[in-house]
Amino acid sequence: MAEPSMRVNRFFSPIIIILALGAFLLLFGLSDRPFWQDEAETAGLAKNVLKYGVPRAYDGVNIISQEQGREYDGNFLWRWSPWMQIYVAAGGFRLFGLTTFAGRLPFALMGLACIFLVYRLVRHNFGDRNWALCAAALLTCSVPFLLYARQCRYYSLGALFTLISLYNFEEDWQSKFSPALLLCLSIGFLFYTNYLLFFSYVMPAFLIGIWLYPREFPLKRTAIIALSTLIIIVPGLLLFRIQEQSQIVNLIVIPNNLENYFRDLFQFMIPLPIAAYLLWRWRRVFWTRAGIPGEPGEKFILFLGLIIVGNIMFLSLAPQCEHRYLVHLYPVCAIILGWVVLRAWRYYKISGVLLAILLLFTNWLYLVPMDWLQIANRPNYSNHQMLSYPNLPLKLYLAELFSPYPDVNRNFIRFFQAQARPGDLILTTYGDLPLQFYTPFQVIGGLQGKISASRQPDWVVSRYEIRYNRDYNLQDSEKFIREKLSLATDYQAITLPWEDEPFGNRADPYYHRFVPAANPLAQVVIYKKLTPRHHVP
Repeated sequence: MAEPSMRVNRFFSPIIIILALGAFLLLFGLSDRPFWQDEAETAGLAKNVLKYGVPRAYDGVNIISQEQGREYDGNFLWRWSPWMQIYVAAGGFRLFGLTTFAGRLPFALMGLACIFLVYRLVRHNFGDRNWALCAAALLTCSVPFLLYARQCRYYSLGALFTLISLYNFEEDWQSKFSPALLLCLSIGFLFYTNYLLFFSYVMPAFLIGIWLYPREFPLKRTAIIALSTLIIIVPGLLLFRIQEQSQIVNLIVIPNNLENYFRDLFQFMIPLPIAAYLLWRWRRVFWTRAGIPGEPGEKFILFLGLIIVGNIMFLSLAPQCEHRYLVHLYPVCAIILGWVVLRAWRYYKISGVLLAILLLFTNWLYLVPMDWLQIANRPNYSNHQMLSYPNLPLKLYLAELFSPYPDVNRNFIRFFQAQARPGDLILTTYGDLPLQFYTPFQVIGGLQGKISASRQPDWVVSRYEIRYNRDYNLQDSEKFIREKLSLATDYQAITLPWEDEPFGNRADPYYHRFVPAANPLAQVVIYKKLTPRHHVP
């Protein structure tokens, strides 16, 4: 029987403390801010799953679309993006009700599982407890990862399947059934999480793996796993409109996408000085196999580093350059950074401690070198209390947790819940999907495409930021307001004391605000249709 002191020590072991901290950071105040546009897309489709059993874009009142109606077929069946995140959110709703907390909880728990799996992968496969703890702590304190893992979207799901595949790759999948099965399933499920992540991760990982570990890819077992994975993803290849999206590829933007993705990597994931150190350390690898490290841990780090580069090169082919497509690599980066910190510690303890402090509690090592080189990337409307500036990210994160942010979508939701009447029609140029999820009204406009309203909308929200479609033309909702409505004569303008912030609770580190801006961009203006007796001639 275990001694009481041993049980206490296990309860307060470092990994338990790290997981407890991660659980707090991921779960506390999870529902303080409502779904923003992209989250509401997933949540709305998940709500329809509970009603129809499959993700339909139309529920009898509203249409869910951000691509001008390209996402669904004639029966409104969703065919634009994979369904796994939708069913995960639907499971949360089934268990806990149609709430913000229920929609985000499964994904936050998967983020917590990522922290544990980072520890387990390193500890089990390389036997280095300190490296494992350091990597888990770095992921726990990665504010961009925390923000994405708290979203009702595929981000933490993709990171989890990436880690499961890496874990089982390091197991004896060549001869054992269970690791081979889990490797196959994790890769296949990654496709149904987001097929862009699947192609950008699996193809580079496979090619780099063969190059670095040629003896660990037996032909027969490799062929069986590849064929099994293909069988898993074939239904999705037929169902989802991948070909239609691939036609959007624009070769002209590839150099710009490469530049932006590497900036994202250096600003938020692996600091430029550390990337430069690793590049110098492995410089011989690029022209001779003799440069490949012999030590298993370092060889695995090289493997992960090349996977990241391969991901970025593949992602640059996609038309939209978005930081969210790198989120599945945050755990990979944490493993790399943990290894670097341990090397610094073993070389000179003070340097290891200082490096750990810089990486855990500041973003200075990420951003200051980029500022020195004048290559930092910042949107025009970012401010000094955002992650795109040198800061203490956890301090900003905790400030939001304990001082809830005045979210723009929450303000719109509360306004229409209080002011709109049953049967009212709302037209908005953006933010239509959160209103659809949280209110009972018909909401048109947004990025849905052509507007064919049978009557004038009772409410009009013309957002401050003007939005354009993929063809760089003005969105149909913007054109409808300008060409078909007379706001000056037919509507009463109601100016409200809120900032018309572009997105709301968007996790992207370039756009996420933890505290309100000192100088708001513009106030919200909502237009209410005048009744005949109030009409101004």
